Amino acid sequence: MALVCLCYGVNERRIVREIDQGARSIADITERCRAGGCCMSCHDTIDELIVERSSCPLPGVRVSLA
Repeated sequence: MALVCLCYGVNERRIVREIDQGARSIADITERCRAGGCCMSCHDTIDELIVERSSCPLPGVRVSLA
């Protein structure tokens, strides 16, 4: 799996696991595995993963900007 957060070395598999276990925002992801907590360049990718993996009725709608 590709790295999503280069600052903390967090890959897509880890972020997807956190989403599947209830994370629903970038702040949730950062709290659980640090991804998104430094330079913020991965926020768009994390948001995309949240939308893809969640039950969001409107794909493409940003879930969070935290």
